[in-house]
Parts: sequence; C-alpha cells; structure tokens
Amino acid sequence: MDDTQRMIGLLRRLKVEMNGAVVDAMRSRGLDYPLSYGVSVPTIREIAKAYAPAHAFALFLFRQQVRELKLAAAFIDDPSEVTAAQMREWADGLTNTELVEQVVSALFRHAPDAPDMALEWMGSPEPMKRYAGLLTAASAIRAEKNRAWADRFFEQADRIARRGDLESFVGRGLVMLMRSLATVSPSLCERVKLWEQLCAASADGTLREVAGELQWQLEYMEGGSD
Repeated sequence: MDDTQRMIGLLRRLKVEMNGAVVDAMRSRGLDYPLSYGVSVPTIREIAKAYAPAHAFALFLFRQQVRELKLAAAFIDDPSEVTAAQMREWADGLTNTELVEQVVSALFRHAPDAPDMALEWMGSPEPMKRYAGLLTAASAIRAEKNRAWADRFFEQADRIARRGDLESFVGRGLVMLMRSLATVSPSLCERVKLWEQLCAASADGTLREVAGELQWQLEYMEGGSD
C-alpha cells in the first residue's frame, strides 16, 4: 500500500469522528486551517497509533493541508529520525498555537537537534517560531543530557522579553521555559526569580502578566517540594 492509499484509509477513520461544532469553536480561537474536521486531539492520537512509527509517511502527511493529517503526522513520526532540515520545514507550516503545541509535545522535543533548533527559533522574527522555540526548550531541558543548554536558553528568552510588544502566546512560552529552567539548579532558580521580579516592575503590561503567572507557578513548585 502506498502513502496515498494509507492516507485515504487514515482520513476515512478520522472523518467518522468529525465535529462541526468543534471547527466553529476553533475558528473563534483563531485556529484556522484550510480544512478541518474538528476531530479531538486525543482521538487523532489514538487513531494514529495504528500507523506509528512511520517517518516517511509522517513527512507525506504533514504536507497535506488538513488539520487532522498534520497532527497525525506528529504522532506517527519517529523522533529519532527527525532532522534539523525537517524541523525547519515543518516550522514554516506551524501557523497556529495548536499546531505548535502538539508538534513540539509529540515530536520536536524528542528530536536529536531539539536544543539547537530551540535556540534558532527563539531568535526568529516570526512569533509562532519563537513560541515553538520556547516550548521546545522548555521540554528539552527536562532531559538531563540537555541541561548544559540552560544558560543559553535563559539568555535567549531574556532577549525575547526585552524586545517588548509580546504576543500573549509568546508570553505563555516564556513562563513555561522559565518554570522549567528553575528546576535545573538552585542558582538558576534564583536567577529566574530575579528575572520575574524585573518583569513585574516593567512598564510593559504583557511582561507584568508573565511575571504574575510565573510567580504563582514558582510558589506552587516550592510548596509542592516541602
């Protein structure tokens, strides 16, 4: 069976779960796609299991202009086969926050080049790529082998904050990364706390929101460790 036939079979299974109300709700949240059937993410993930791992098939699926196929590609791909070139190509197609969050969580954070690509994307002028970079860094740093990247992640995140005029989703990404960095070492945790205090005193309203969200998350972490 070739990729086109497999895709048709996958799409047939996905369309059984289509939900027009979900499509309308996604549009109201700015999650626009050329074509979407409104299938829930857990359902897509469950259906995709039958096709995984399949790297070449995942590449084929992500090129399709259908929400469910793009998400299924992330669940089907083999992280060990993901290259930097593929990550760059897919990043160009991450046009909304749902795609960023699901592709990073399911695939990019496990890829061999995750730390390098996280830094590259955090330096991008494109907000959606900066968001992908922040989420990739936040997830990748949880692996012991990637903790040597912590200082570089912190510095790049600080540059994003200093640019000003943050999109709300980029602010969420900053919170996630700083929260992860605070778990790396006591010294880095103190550095994150100082950064949060500086953001809280900023004239930038979005940075103050970032500080408020980060503050309670850090307090919750400390409370949970007692």
